[in-house]
Amino acid sequence: MAIAFLEIGGGLQGVLVPIRAQLEGFSTQAIGLLGAAYYLGFVLGCLYVPALMHRVGHIRAFSGLAALAATVFLVHELTQAVPVWLGLRLIAGVCFAGLYMAVESWLNGRATTATRGRVLAAYLVIGYLAIIAGKLVFAWTDPADFLPFALVSIGVCLAVLPVAFTTGTAPDLVARSRLRVRELYETSPVGLVGCLAVGAANGAFWSMGPIYADLRGLSTMGIGLFISAAVLGGAVAQWPVGKWSDQTDRRKVLVAACVASAVASTALVLSPGAETPTILALAFLFGAGSLPLYGLCIAHANDHAPEESFVEVSSNLLLMFGLGAVAGPYLAALLMTAAGPGGIFLFIAGAHLLLAGFAILRIGRRRPVDESEKTAFVAAPKTTQAVLPLDPRAEPGAEDEPPSETG
Repeated sequence: MAIAFLEIGGGLQGVLVPIRAQLEGFSTQAIGLLGAAYYLGFVLGCLYVPALMHRVGHIRAFSGLAALAATVFLVHELTQAVPVWLGLRLIAGVCFAGLYMAVESWLNGRATTATRGRVLAAYLVIGYLAIIAGKLVFAWTDPADFLPFALVSIGVCLAVLPVAFTTGTAPDLVARSRLRVRELYETSPVGLVGCLAVGAANGAFWSMGPIYADLRGLSTMGIGLFISAAVLGGAVAQWPVGKWSDQTDRRKVLVAACVASAVASTALVLSPGAETPTILALAFLFGAGSLPLYGLCIAHANDHAPEESFVEVSSNLLLMFGLGAVAGPYLAALLMTAAGPGGIFLFIAGAHLLLAGFAILRIGRRRPVDESEKTAFVAAPKTTQAVLPLDPRAEPGAEDEPPSETG
């Protein structure tokens, strides 16, 4: 229940903030910086919120961060100063990282080795549905009004109730992450570079995609449907793409998905006069190609990593994704300023084609993992390290281990 309310609020704020910033006269580059600030805050939250939870516990941390996040969204209505909004987005990123972390560690603490796969699947389904619901809520509101920010605040506040009123025991403390870039590259060059590139592309889409849709002349309803179509495409494609990657060299599947995303992105650039149904169909195809890429990178990296290091490797890849997402929105905004609305998809197509080229290069230098040695593909949520022990690929019992200083 908590994650459903959080994702509805998060889905709404993700499309609301850039559109409202544009209505307030922010430049495209400033809007890109807003996206970068949010993802920077999210990375910082993944790194430092565990210390807060160690000190005050999950319920207090969750309640305090929810109160702060709800306040942040209401403050947007009080000022239109770009520096203030940048600070608000940074704080929102920290808060959402902590909120996800608390919920995920709670699920992790209650799940058993036998049930964690089903728990993760339910978590993903609820998350996808709630994100789409948040985008559709935007479609029925006026971004110039106070109401959308109030609805985001209400969603975050309602998420507190299931956590604050629980009679269950608090979960174990969250492990802290520590970035190990050199070791990660030695384990899986494609996994590391892939998560950086995918983070940059995804960060650009979530932050600047609504601006692209708005500049293309889509209505408020059309903007909400545009982002929802991409999310739906990614949700639908996760399982077949993952199943395919289990049966062949994952790098080849990653190349195919990158090319598919680049083709859809190029079509979105080259179809300025397309009708809304065509744009929505292309958004669906874009999501189907781009959104499974993170899960492919995680699976490929862990094919080469020791089984007992799954959580640490995946946690590091998540941080690399976050660092890419910090850079992506601003770089895409620069290209949109120079090339028009389609600049965002030129950036995304370029990022995915560069990743495809790097993967092809690595295919010639490293043999694929034998199919019998592979870990099965699992759709990996791009949230926090607290969700990773729920993954069936994690070492049995990993969720019961005490957190270490190195994560």
